[in-house]
Amino acid sequence: MFFGFALSDFRAKSGKTAQNGAMPLPHDITTAFFDGLDGPFTGEALFDEIDDTVYFLKDRDGRYAVVNRTLVERCGLRVKADLVGRSPAELFPEPIGTQFAEQDRQVIETGRAISAKLELHLYPGGGQGWCLTWKAPLRNRQQEIVGLMGISRDLRGLDPSATSASALATALDHVERHLDGPIRVPDLARRTGLSPYQLDQRLLGLFGITTAQYITRARIERACGLLRTGEEAISQIAQACGYGDQAAFTRQFRRSVGLTPRAYRERHTRAD
Repeated sequence: MFFGFALSDFRAKSGKTAQNGAMPLPHDITTAFFDGLDGPFTGEALFDEIDDTVYFLKDRDGRYAVVNRTLVERCGLRVKADLVGRSPAELFPEPIGTQFAEQDRQVIETGRAISAKLELHLYPGGGQGWCLTWKAPLRNRQQEIVGLMGISRDLRGLDPSATSASALATALDHVERHLDGPIRVPDLARRTGLSPYQLDQRLLGLFGITTAQYITRARIERACGLLRTGEEAISQIAQACGYGDQAAFTRQFRRSVGLTPRAYRERHTRAD
């Protein structure tokens, strides 16, 4: 998860208490801290000060519940109340509005987060620009998904009219949609009209990693999500993330995360 201040998540895990005079457990400290605040902590005031990042919380129906000032301004509205309670399909031009709503629906229904997705945003206020978007589900105390949180950060070095940027976004979307199978860097490069070297340079500029590293990161992030929230066998998760060999999956997962898939799942099961 890209940022983790879901109060319900903290409180759902705070049933453990320190005993026999031991130091307070981390979850107890976190719960006590948030209980001492004068209201729910949403991060809204902080994100109001960041003009290159759109921030929002949405309910289970995909309606905006919390937004920052940047999103309000880019939608051509005056105050946050003009936006809260409305859905992307009501606010954004087609097909963008429908695409955002469908993206939200998938996050809420599957519990699968979106990480650093390259998107072209067209705003009702008339602006447009390329962004990296993160979205993750929000859960209540019973661990039921009740909405989502998200940010979209501007990429000011990309020309909104550049066809190469659009091709790059299409290629990265191809990666996300085909993580359960083989993805070859030369094939991906051809989708962008770039050479493999040029594609590497673009991704190094955007994410600080090569194309092959981006593919591996996407597979491992998918695996982490399935291990945290699913009940599938590890061999099934390996296949869903493009690893035909469970041993190879375990080796790569351990190199990337520092734990085996089984240990990662057990750690998150204990935390719940």
